[in-house]
Amino acid sequence: MSIGSRLADCPRTILICQALGFCIFVAAFFLPAVRDSGSSTDLAPFEGWECAKIALTATVRLDTYESSGFLAAMSGWINPFVLLYIGLSLAPKFARLRRFLAMAILVCMVATWIFFAIDKMIPMIGHVLWIVGALMILVAEVAGRKPETLHS
Repeated sequence: MSIGSRLADCPRTILICQALGFCIFVAAFFLPAVRDSGSSTDLAPFEGWECAKIALTATVRLDTYESSGFLAAMSGWINPFVLLYIGLSLAPKFARLRRFLAMAILVCMVATWIFFAIDKMIPMIGHVLWIVGALMILVAEVAGRKPETLHS
C-alpha cells in the first residue's frame, strides 16, 4: 500500500488531529514546562527543550539508575518515540510496532508524572501541551484506524 492510499484510508479528522498535535508538541518545547516546587519564584522554570536535553543526557549517566532520575530519563524517550511513531505511521506494515511505541509513550508519560511527584516538580503549560500534543498524535491508535490484516 502506498503512502497516498494509506492517507486516503485514514479519516481526514484524524490526520488533522495528528497534524495539530504535532504543532502543539513542537510548540511546547519553547514554553515553560516544569519548575521545582522548592525554588523561589525568582528562578525561571525549565523550558521544554531544556527538560528534553536533561532527560536524554540522564539516560547515559550511571547514577541515574540509582535514583528517581531513572523516571526522568524515561520521559526523555517520549520525544524520539513520538518521532519514530510518526515515521512508522506512513507504512501499514508497522502496525504492531506502532502499537508498541504508543504503549511505550504512555508508560513514559506515567513515569514522568511519578518523577514529578517524587521530586516535587510542578508541571507547567509547556508540559501540559507536550502531553496533549503527543496524545493527539497517538489518537489514530485508538480511533479510526482500520484493523490491519495479515496477508500471507
